[in-house]
Amino acid sequence: MTEGAWGYQPNAKVKSLSDVIRLLVKTVGRDGNLLLNVGPRSDGEIDPVHAARLREIGDWLRKYGESIYSTRGGPYLPGDFGVSTFRDKTIYLHILNPTGNELSLPPLPVKILACATLTGGVATCNQTGEDVKITLRGNTTTVDTIVALTLVSPAAEIKLIATSTANKLQ
Repeated sequence: MTEGAWGYQPNAKVKSLSDVIRLLVKTVGRDGNLLLNVGPRSDGEIDPVHAARLREIGDWLRKYGESIYSTRGGPYLPGDFGVSTFRDKTIYLHILNPTGNELSLPPLPVKILACATLTGGVATCNQTGEDVKITLRGNTTTVDTIVALTLVSPAAEIKLIATSTANKLQ
């Protein structure tokens, strides 16, 4: 959680909430696990600044944890747009680098039943044999825009799908 340190160091710069959330999401989207590594001070207590950041991370996870906990990375491989995670019949798109309000991704081999944002605003999806187009309206989240795609069958049955570097929100 601090810049350049693996254990407690007095006065070490604590990473911003945005940086920690992005690190967490990128790690999970690559099918990994993240250890936040908070070390105690010499008196055995956790630094109050570290404790405050941990509470902020916990608040974020209470809101959006369904897209993190018990998920796997994929089926979309990480790309310029961000990463994806999945659980059961839901794919979570973590849009970390929005540049507009429309995202085009390669097609899915299964039908999308529903499309919604977890982070506010409205998402609409248009699925064709050529792509999946997601349009966002009214989203105010800057750290991680999360779009949930509900599928007709389990996402685990989908082979990994490469995304091009041009697949950003346009």
